[in-house]
Amino acid sequence: MRSTDRRSHMSIHLPSSWLGYLLAISLWLTCTLGMLESQIKELRSTLTTTYSRKETEHMFFHGFENYMKYAFPEDELRPVSCQPLTRDRKNPAHIELNDVLGNYSLTLVDSLSTLAILSYPNSTDLNGRKAWRYFQNGVRDLVELYGDGSDGPNGIGSRSKGFEVDSKVQVFESVIRGLGGLLSAHLFAVGELPIRGYEPPLEEKEFAKLWNKPLGSEGGIEWENGFVYDGQLLRLARDLGTRLLPAFYTPTGIPYPRVNLRNGVPFHPNSPLNSRIWTGYNTNEDYDEDGPVEITENCSAGAGSLVLEFAVLSRLTGDGRYEEFAKRAFWSVWDRRSELGLIGAGINAETGEWTQTYTGVSFS
Repeated sequence: MRSTDRRSHMSIHLPSSWLGYLLAISLWLTCTLGMLESQIKELRSTLTTTYSRKETEHMFFHGFENYMKYAFPEDELRPVSCQPLTRDRKNPAHIELNDVLGNYSLTLVDSLSTLAILSYPNSTDLNGRKAWRYFQNGVRDLVELYGDGSDGPNGIGSRSKGFEVDSKVQVFESVIRGLGGLLSAHLFAVGELPIRGYEPPLEEKEFAKLWNKPLGSEGGIEWENGFVYDGQLLRLARDLGTRLLPAFYTPTGIPYPRVNLRNGVPFHPNSPLNSRIWTGYNTNEDYDEDGPVEITENCSAGAGSLVLEFAVLSRLTGDGRYEEFAKRAFWSVWDRRSELGLIGAGINAETGEWTQTYTGVSFS
């Protein structure tokens, strides 16, 4: 009984110095465990990010390599059948498909900038070296198919002269994917946008960037695959951008939603560029005198969000038309906003009237 009481008495009256030691140890353990938990979380986050990055790269290469194997030089790949996806020429009204597929190897054009971002030449990164090889070969293949964008014989590719293809496409999709893809790939190719481990020689770089090259001059950036890049993608971008301009000849400045890359806008009877006015009825795939009335409604994004790509094209070529047309379209849409400062989802390119007055925060 006394022994038990003695133990109880001793446990209650511990020296104050012991309590200090215990408190210090408790605080140390708390901080240590907290640091370990934080470090574990940081490590887990790093591993998750690395894994996700590698998985993303794997998925991209899986899609791109199969496109090149089974669908190139067509526009897209059917993911289940592994067959090329092309325009529906038997049904021109199939705009869900035909708006995007211009018959100019769209997936390759659209993938070049991603390949550039993933590229890491002369490194231990296997995917980086592979992406760089694909980027170089992709640029070379595009030039072989569609020419180098010049007016001479080198401008004629095995498939067409630039983008002179009989395809009616949506202006918006052609700008953000086609024009944007070519321009960004050009900026990567000349080193204006960074590729890890890639620094072309200054003299070669400046020649490739130069728009008005001296007649008969030769030069450019020599790549490992033997291709010499001298600005071919920029010239092809100019070719594509010029073929989109007929859509902007409207009373409002708001572009028609679609244009034929070879024939312009012969399907719009009110366009001043309507070739039927001068040459009679057009025989391209889009003209049908007895068919439905051509759509003149454009979505707000399709009319007003083209400034970036067209402005870059103007700045790189010194031709201000592209930027002027795009800005005119933007202001034409913006000037028609409501008292609340909102714009509708759809607008008539010829009259400037809203065809869809609702608005939202997503693509319109």
